[in-house]
Amino acid sequence: MYAQTKSILDHKITINLPADSLIKTLHRLELKTKNTFAFDPDQLRSVYIGTSTFIQTPLSAILDKLLFETNLSYKLVGNDIVIVRKKTNIWTIRGHIRDGSNGEELIGATFNIPKLDVGVTTNQYGFYAISVPEGVYKVMVSNYGYQTTSQTIYLDNNKEQEIELFLKTRQLEEVVIKQSVLTPNPILLNEQNFTVKQLTQTPYYAGETDVVKKLQMENGIKALSEGSSGLFVRGGNTDQNLVLLDEAVVYNPSHLYGLISVFNPDAVNNIQVYRDYIPANFGGRLSSVIVNRMNEGNSKEYHLNGGINFMSARLSVEGPIVKEKGSFIVAFRRSLLDVFHNKFKLFNPKSVYYDLNAKANIKADKNNSIFYSIYIGKDKLLSENTYTNNWGNLTSTLRWNHIFNSRVFLNVSAIYSDYSNLLDLNADTLSKKNQWNTGVKDLTLKSDYTYYWSPTNQIKFGLSTTYHKFTPGESSRTQSREFNISRDRSLESAIYYAQQLTLNKAFELNYGLRLGVFINAQQRKNVFDPQGYPLNVEDFKTFVKPEPRINLSYLPTTTQRIFVTYNRNYQYLQLLQNSTLAFSSLEPWIPASSTIKPQRSDYFSIGYMNTPVDYSLSVNAYYKKLYNQLELTGHAQVIRNPDIRSQLRVGKSDAYGFETQITKNEGKFSGTIAYSYSKVFRKIDGINFGNRFVANYDIPHEVKLSAKYEFNNQFSVQYFFIYSTGRPLTLPVGYYQHDGLNVPVYEGRNTSRFPDFNRMDISAQYRFRSKIFKNRFLSNVISVGVYNLYNQKNPLYYHINPNTTGSAKANIEYGFGIYPWLAYSFKI
Repeated sequence: MYAQTKSILDHKITINLPADSLIKTLHRLELKTKNTFAFDPDQLRSVYIGTSTFIQTPLSAILDKLLFETNLSYKLVGNDIVIVRKKTNIWTIRGHIRDGSNGEELIGATFNIPKLDVGVTTNQYGFYAISVPEGVYKVMVSNYGYQTTSQTIYLDNNKEQEIELFLKTRQLEEVVIKQSVLTPNPILLNEQNFTVKQLTQTPYYAGETDVVKKLQMENGIKALSEGSSGLFVRGGNTDQNLVLLDEAVVYNPSHLYGLISVFNPDAVNNIQVYRDYIPANFGGRLSSVIVNRMNEGNSKEYHLNGGINFMSARLSVEGPIVKEKGSFIVAFRRSLLDVFHNKFKLFNPKSVYYDLNAKANIKADKNNSIFYSIYIGKDKLLSENTYTNNWGNLTSTLRWNHIFNSRVFLNVSAIYSDYSNLLDLNADTLSKKNQWNTGVKDLTLKSDYTYYWSPTNQIKFGLSTTYHKFTPGESSRTQSREFNISRDRSLESAIYYAQQLTLNKAFELNYGLRLGVFINAQQRKNVFDPQGYPLNVEDFKTFVKPEPRINLSYLPTTTQRIFVTYNRNYQYLQLLQNSTLAFSSLEPWIPASSTIKPQRSDYFSIGYMNTPVDYSLSVNAYYKKLYNQLELTGHAQVIRNPDIRSQLRVGKSDAYGFETQITKNEGKFSGTIAYSYSKVFRKIDGINFGNRFVANYDIPHEVKLSAKYEFNNQFSVQYFFIYSTGRPLTLPVGYYQHDGLNVPVYEGRNTSRFPDFNRMDISAQYRFRSKIFKNRFLSNVISVGVYNLYNQKNPLYYHINPNTTGSAKANIEYGFGIYPWLAYSFKI
């Protein structure tokens, strides 16, 4: 029997086989050899064979040739030759993609295997993993602004592949050969990514490079007025954005009432913005998520960076702790208002701010890395009438990255956040009787898992818990507590599951479910024992809320995407806001409680994107329904008002809008034309006679134009223009006299508007470097520009003087006029 079996496969034949399907080719072999072939037609139906000629060739060799690279094999069962699917080994390639010049991990870089038409992007820690059958593959690795690199990998077991990419230069950009299709297709990204290069090429007021101001230049993200750091995203209020710095919540992301943000450009690695589909690993806010990842420092060599402009001076140092195994960065920035005596309407020119960023990391081994970062920021603002407003943020993050195996990645974080705000009404004396404090302290533990099931199936799951301690408002006088606002303690926990599925080449599905649990304990005031001593009694309330999210994308072609999105979000914290000014001020955070329900939003959107070579077009429409929205009654006083919660009114909000944008991405000239239309209405019980009114941040029309022209690697010019409808406000319809004062009379809420806003900025950058010694260079950037080129008078706020005799009138205060500036930065 062994001899008979062997002779079947060793039998030599001569045959000419034309190009045809594998099924017909096997039938020809059956007729020639008189052997029987058994197979499943469904497995062979799509396989075609090229023309082949065999002369006195063993049948086994013919079958090896025909089945090569078909994922099929054969075996003998009795006298039948059975064609079966080949049992292939699946192996995983994993690793990190980093910047080749400094070792920084790249977020959102693409690892692509063209032969299989599969790929994966790096996560927020620069890690990737992809599982494919055993074989020899050419892989392509790319990232925006970097040179695409290729490698050939022989995959016969699980491999760790650490990859470095290098920045493009203008010469390389002009001759680069573009890939027709990237997998995964970048058009499928649900977030916006901003690199350091993009941020540093958009200087703002006085030459200050600013993350928040860069975001305000994006389509659909609105600012309430000039110089404000508030972000109003698709019908959401400024407190409905989750702002993270190395995973720590930043409760007040502004310096100088919003003129500058707290993010030092020397300490920024990457910014991610989610404002459409929000993955289930993020929660606690209704409108958007802004993720700021700090620099980790250069792991290859030491560098000194710095810069100066009319607003601030900054200095940072970075370098390896252990070369290519650990690094650090320390960055410091201080304002120069007291040096240049810049004058502003909202604060004294002697006002100052500073911030400090520090971060260190060490790779214990190939599967474990430890990261620690800290941020400290302080503002001390002086007014002309002897009061000061001091506030600051402190955040600290300890992270552990662990790779369990070739497919499972874990990040564990311990996070601390402390926001405090102090108003001193007697800053010119030693008295503390008129000091008012507010703040929030957080302690968070969280773990996030990523399971790379296959190139078309990625799973994320995890859990988190945060302990909040709220101080809504207290006097510094410890003897008297009658004007203090009750404190709160809260525990906010969540568990989530999210999955990204590539259904086929045309459809991708992202969905997730987040289950949040919020437990609040609110201090009860004026409770005493029988002897008259105060008791520490708290009212408890628990909320359990599910938050489903889903996004379905359809790709008619590789450059077009149509998508629909639904998010449900809950927000358990809210800001008691003063609607008079657009600037951050003494506004306390309070949690959901037995008397305040958590905010909720249901968000729907549909969008279209087209990204042909060098250009991109996007169109998006959305509708958002918001519930349990809070509004203070008219003229409610926040400071020294223990009953402030009773002056909150609850209602609903509706927001809808349309956004479109055309962008030229490549070449010496790049630019964007963007238009957005949006409406935001609120209906609050007890306000505006119960009638619907437009929100304070309702800005229907907004046009933004931005452009950049790079003459060469050294010189470039930038341009930015914005036009927007004036924001709403409530002006008196008349006055009456009382004791010599004009008392305003109001009718409807937000029935008037500020004048329309418009501004044009231009700037230029000149980059050059000089050799200092050996391989060390001094890189310099000189920036010049003009803010508000045609000196447009844009309004800041209205104020009413009650002492005016006769016919009273609301006066308008204007913002910044034309301001030429000069800035310098360097790197050694």
